[in-house]
Amino acid sequence: MATSQSTMDFLLDILSDSKQVSARRMFGEYCLYYAGRPVGLVCDEKLYLKPSLTGKSLMKFPDEGAPFPGARPHLRISPDDWDDRNWMNALVRATFDSLPPPKVPKVPKVPKALKPPAQVKLPKTADHAALPNLGPKSRDMLASVHIQTLAQLRKLGAVAAYARVRKAHAKASLNLLWALEGALSGLPWQVVAREHRTSLLLALEQQQQQQQQSKPPQPPKRKTKGG
Repeated sequence: MATSQSTMDFLLDILSDSKQVSARRMFGEYCLYYAGRPVGLVCDEKLYLKPSLTGKSLMKFPDEGAPFPGARPHLRISPDDWDDRNWMNALVRATFDSLPPPKVPKVPKVPKALKPPAQVKLPKTADHAALPNLGPKSRDMLASVHIQTLAQLRKLGAVAAYARVRKAHAKASLNLLWALEGALSGLPWQVVAREHRTSLLLALEQQQQQQQQSKPPQPPKRKTKGG
């Protein structure tokens, strides 16, 4: 059962005291953010916060569960407990405070002799080469499914683009999904894998479910005489 918009509106109103909470719709469910960083998910009308010792200590009866099959256990908060506004805001803030600080990778300095001349213009065909996080193999897989420009990647989104590549290349790893999201968001793929893993996997699972549901039913096999 997908989370309704009215449920999400109610939750966001409860958490509006901090003025730091937002949500992003992910194929019928939602990823919850605090100050721009993911702190949990809202699935099947329930709130799932990233587990933390501080969060558990604030819960009288800690309850854990997976927001979707295959996901890691999260702290599960039923809508019956959402009415305690102060407690809810404190719980979400405690979850945010427990997150590890984001790692910003150091950009290696390029020797002056290797810097390209200021007037050099890149050809239009180098649109993908300019994207961060994408190596030659990733660009080749994208090209094989007719994704060759940044505009095409943005139109599809990282999840749909990865699903299309995976359909043609079964060995495409999840690292490609992190790299695609990083290319669109400007984040290093390592940061995407650490902070946006759950929301992307949730979106990917629901993308695959929609593809399965959209397939036409196979006609029944006709029995042969004497069979």
